[in-house]
Formats: sequence, structure tokens, C-alpha cells
Amino acid sequence: MTEDEVKELERSIEQMTAMAKEFGLDFYDMRFEIVPADVLYTFGAYQGMPTRFSHWTFGKAYHRMKMDYDLGLSRIYELVINSDPCYAFLLDNNTLVQNKLVSAHVLAHCDFFKNNAMFSNTARNVVNSMAASAERFREYEMEHGKEAVEQVLDAALAIQEHVDASRTALRRQRLRDQKIEASEKTPKTSPFEDMFALDERLRVLSGEPVVVPSQSSKLTEMELNKDLVLFLINHSKVLDDWQRDILTVIREEMLYFWPQVETKIMNEGWPSYRKDA
Repeated sequence: MTEDEVKELERSIEQMTAMAKEFGLDFYDMRFEIVPADVLYTFGAYQGMPTRFSHWTFGKAYHRMKMDYDLGLSRIYELVINSDPCYAFLLDNNTLVQNKLVSAHVLAHCDFFKNNAMFSNTARNVVNSMAASAERFREYEMEHGKEAVEQVLDAALAIQEHVDASRTALRRQRLRDQKIEASEKTPKTSPFEDMFALDERLRVLSGEPVVVPSQSSKLTEMELNKDLVLFLINHSKVLDDWQRDILTVIREEMLYFWPQVETKIMNEGWPSYRKDA
């Protein structure tokens, strides 16, 4: 885009922003950037983020996407990040009309990110947190070796989708904790209540196996937890602290991306509808 076209685009974005608010759209402050194709496709390989930790899968994704672009098989017109403020990256060799259309499109994307219930629990400072995680992973590579870190990342990325991203997961955990706490605080209803454990004590003396209720409850909780990554973080006996940290980061990032996976069609349909309006 020429300098005059960029100025025209800036004026159009101001007008579109005002019109979008008049239509009732509610979005975070927008930050628009015009970038070349290699930068945009680097972000695309990072799943739409400007920075991530180092891993060979990102390089593989970049070469595949960039080759499709160079051959005219596909094209990324824009990338928008679910954050506050909301960042939108436009392709520099788009025409002025295309970038105007894309700018209107991303305003509705940001409105969707801010107001859709599926995104209500996502982190809005994700750009900073991902940059900090990438720096921490580089320190792990210096301390433990790049190959060791890569092996952990290979394993973590292989199971990254096995998380419980439902909005009720946290609520269920909170209710379980409250139930356990309430049971511990429940006063004895009878002065002879301790005698109910007599049968268990007799079984212990006779050598019979005894199932401790607290352990049984804990096992049931573990069996019902479908968040495999969280299960490994909490219960693995072989992970070192730095390996557990990598798993935690992968899980948190997957929880950030998961609403976009679940709302892909609606997320694109909403901007298309609002843009046409």
C-alpha cells in the first residue's frame, strides 16, 4: 500500500469504528498493523500469535502456509488476536478496498471475543504471557538441553487437546472442594459415632483389606477428571518442576485457543453479518 492509501485507510478505520459503535458493537481498543506476508504467515504459523515458544511444528506450519500463499492456493487477509487491546494485522499487499473490508470485519471479531460467553474466561493479556513463557522455555533449553525440552514439548503437544475447557469444570471443582470442607466441619450427631468404625478396625486386626473413604473419594475424583493434561500436572510422580511448568503452559494456551475452535463458524459468521449490515 502507498502512503496515501495508508492515510485513507486510517481515516476509514476511524469512520468504521464510530459506525460500529452506533450499530451497538462493543469491542476493546483496536490496534491495527500493516505487515508483509512473511510476518503475517509467521504469526499464522504461531496460531495467530506474534510470539510463541520455539518448536519444529511451527516451522513446518510456516513453510506449508507460505508455500500455499506463494503458489496462489491460499491467502491470509488478516489476523486478529483475542486480547485487550485487540491487535489486528493486515496484509500489506492487500488493495485499499480489501483492507477496508477486512478492518470492518475485525471490529466484529473483537466484539465477538469480548461478548461471547465462550470467551468469558480467556486471558486477555495472552501476548505478554506467551512472550514470558517463550523466554522461560529458552532458559530451560540452556539448563537442560534443547533436545530434552523438545521431547517434553513433543509429548505435551501430542495431548494438548485433552483438556476440560468447559465453563462448568471450574465450578465442579469448587463444589467438590466445598463438599469436602463441609463434611470435615460436620459435627458428630451422636456420642457413639466413633463406634461405627469398629467393624473396620476389626477387619484390620484380621488382616482383611480396608478401603479408606477419603482415598476412595480421591480416586473417584481422579477417574472423573477428563482433563488429562491437568491430571498429569497434579498427579505425575516422574515430572520435574520445569517439565510440569511446560505442561502447565501448554494447557493454559490450549484453554485460550479452545473457544476459537468451538466457535469457528459463528466467529466468522458474526463479522460477515455485521459487516453487511
